[in-house]
Amino acid sequence: MLEVLSAADNFTNRFIDTMKHKLIIIDSDIPDSASEQHVTDRFSNHGNCTWPPLNLQGRTPLNRTDIPIEKLDKKYTFMADGHYKPKNCTAYQKIAIVVPYRDRQLQLRIFLNNVIPRIHRQQLEFGIYIVEQTAGSLFNRGMLSNIGFVQAMKDMAYDCVVIHDLDILPEDDRNFYICGDNPIHMATKVEKFKYRVPYHSFAGGISTFSRKQYEDINGFPNQFFGWGGEDDELFARIKRSNYKMTRPFDAHGHCGSVQHSGQRTGNDRMKMLQISRKIWKQDGLTDLEYNLVEKRRKQLYVWVYADINMAKVREKLKKLNSPSRK
Repeated sequence: MLEVLSAADNFTNRFIDTMKHKLIIIDSDIPDSASEQHVTDRFSNHGNCTWPPLNLQGRTPLNRTDIPIEKLDKKYTFMADGHYKPKNCTAYQKIAIVVPYRDRQLQLRIFLNNVIPRIHRQQLEFGIYIVEQTAGSLFNRGMLSNIGFVQAMKDMAYDCVVIHDLDILPEDDRNFYICGDNPIHMATKVEKFKYRVPYHSFAGGISTFSRKQYEDINGFPNQFFGWGGEDDELFARIKRSNYKMTRPFDAHGHCGSVQHSGQRTGNDRMKMLQISRKIWKQDGLTDLEYNLVEKRRKQLYVWVYADINMAKVREKLKKLNSPSRK
């Protein structure tokens, strides 16, 4: 059951004082975690970019027009090498948006044309990483998310990472791409779910983490090939690491859905969920292996092209789940 977070959370107090929003938390029986990093100390106009931003537009419909990438480049000239930094002030936070991707060029163009203007109005410094998996293995969203995190942090010291589906896009620029004392779930009212979440522990669509939080939970699992399961394991990792999944922008969490052909469902996802309970500390960022085929900086995003060897990943699983390790 969803409950309002108690006043003990530093992020909540400062954000409610500033924005007067309700913070919703899932599974509030988990003890408050000690927060080593209170990035929210910058929740005021301290000579840097005004926070909260002044030029927000609120909820507006998605622009579903298919605009060629060349025209998008001309439209968003403030972007360079997949990165934007406010010119006249220091941003509240630096954000890496990581998008697992394969063969969805139309959806990518619609994504860029909707996400870029909204996060730009939030006066955040941000980079967009489109992480594409080569052909040959089933799609692995979790592993691509981990690859994107690693590649983004090699570029600069981002404060936050946003794991962002390509087909779920915020409609409201008051749904902030920021991180706090606990992981944040942004996709709280999703169009394809009749503008609600399908179940209370849903962590899919768009979720944000501080760098430390993502490292503490060991990122996503690497063992989920095909669609489904990795978000449920992500939520479990958040709980196991004594964090809470929070929804501070629930009132403005409306997200439109962009249609696409579905990925093949993972046939063993239920089995993987059982196994992940035992091996989660060894399966994720800590044992991430992939072949970086190419990393190219385009104007609007950084393209990360990676090869994942499914046979090699599953060979690791046999060792991690062997009786001798139990």
